[in-house]
Amino acid sequence: MNHTGTAVKRAVFFIIVSACLLWGCGKDKETVVTNKDSIEETDTGISLPFDSLEEEEEKEEVKEDGAAPENRDAAASRANEDTFREAVSYLNRTGGKTPEIDYDTVKYSPSERDPKKEADKRLPKEIEDKAKNDEVKAVRMLRSGNGATLDFRVYTDPEERFIDKIVSTEYGSDGREVTGFYYDKGKLSYVYRYTDDLYGINAEDARKSGGLRCYFQGDALLECYATYGDKNESVTAASYEDVNDDIKKEYDDLEEELVNRAYANYNALKSIPGTALVFGYVADEYGGTLANTKVTISSEANGYEKTVVANEDGYYEIPVPVNTADWYNIKYEYGDFAVSRVCDVFIGPLTIEYPIGITYMAPEGENKHDKETYLLDVTKQSPDKLKDNQYEVVLSFNNEKIEDLTPFALNIDSGKYENNKNQVITVDGKSDYKYFVTDQKNGRSGNNLTNDLSLSEVQVKVYNKNSLVASFQAPVGRSGVVWEVFEIKGADIIPSGNLYFEAGKELFFK
Repeated sequence: MNHTGTAVKRAVFFIIVSACLLWGCGKDKETVVTNKDSIEETDTGISLPFDSLEEEEEKEEVKEDGAAPENRDAAASRANEDTFREAVSYLNRTGGKTPEIDYDTVKYSPSERDPKKEADKRLPKEIEDKAKNDEVKAVRMLRSGNGATLDFRVYTDPEERFIDKIVSTEYGSDGREVTGFYYDKGKLSYVYRYTDDLYGINAEDARKSGGLRCYFQGDALLECYATYGDKNESVTAASYEDVNDDIKKEYDDLEEELVNRAYANYNALKSIPGTALVFGYVADEYGGTLANTKVTISSEANGYEKTVVANEDGYYEIPVPVNTADWYNIKYEYGDFAVSRVCDVFIGPLTIEYPIGITYMAPEGENKHDKETYLLDVTKQSPDKLKDNQYEVVLSFNNEKIEDLTPFALNIDSGKYENNKNQVITVDGKSDYKYFVTDQKNGRSGNNLTNDLSLSEVQVKVYNKNSLVASFQAPVGRSGVVWEVFEIKGADIIPSGNLYFEAGKELFFK
């Protein structure tokens, strides 16, 4: 099964560079600029652009001594550059290999309990509110022992550099185990845990019907509440001596597991920067793989460049640093074939994987496919019927390669969904959507291990009222009938890229 798993509020600034100045991408460099000129960079993703740059330019105040104060954008830019350099250094040291985390070895043990102490139940809410202004990064790790995929979101205080919150998602055949760890000045204070379905779309029901809520102080478990349907169970340090030996053992084992895992996470994740894996395939005009193709990815803004060679299957993957937001261009070189390019690859915060799809190459003059692909193309007409707080999501695919792909946009809060190929999503600060594409024929028949969806040339494009703001292609070379494309949190679009072979018939293939 293949899975994919914020800075302090700062002044808005725009990236004003030409589409692919370094790479030569662009049909007419003098008259065409890429869509990234009109997109606002935000803390967590893509937001709605303003009508004009001039309306949003900040006017510097002047100090009494006549000197202008330090521009907040400049300070934020330096911090982003530092983060970017740290990520580059990390990738160079590790070669981009996915790190592992060990929960089986006990390195961190609970402290002695004091039954007279009471848990501070106000603290989790205070930490939750504080974390809204934290820097956030996404990190993927593998669990040593069972090899399970773990995706983390790490919330760090931008000034004191303490981690306030870590939310881990561990993928298993029965669903996702979600565990949140809350820290007060680096000390564990609260843990919640619940399990929802594999696609992560029943979180609210999962929280209500089951899970743990455990309060800590001084690395000792003071209170823990378990909910199973309508049944509630609880054990506190004060009542520990009054319960039977079996419950005592459960309490002790849970305390040891959560303390060990909380600090294993904290100490590992504080030194791992956010990175994303860009991957895809290279093929000739007939679909044959092109082994040993030279693939180079570059970011003009950060002066980053990395070159890899595709394997015998034409497959390549390139780990890249995840800054606040960055634009990449990719160049493909194979023998005397014409050079191909993919431009405007947007790697936003919390991106873990970004599938490029198939890039086609051919000798000069024989290309049936475009030599230059623009994932964000300003020549696309933007919808004029949309409002400021709306996105239109458009699905397209090659009908000759697959019969029926159906979108599935789920509002996490309401549980309502739409499956129109063109649909409008209205967003606000509390929005939480997930957008899927499903292979209906294979999903209904139980042929879940097919790779038809990945080879269908499916594309999902997201527009606001001004322009195209995001473009996604299915992961190629992976099997599955459910593609989790992206998530919307607030107005932010976060790529997912997961492709599942669990059918989910009760939801997707009724």
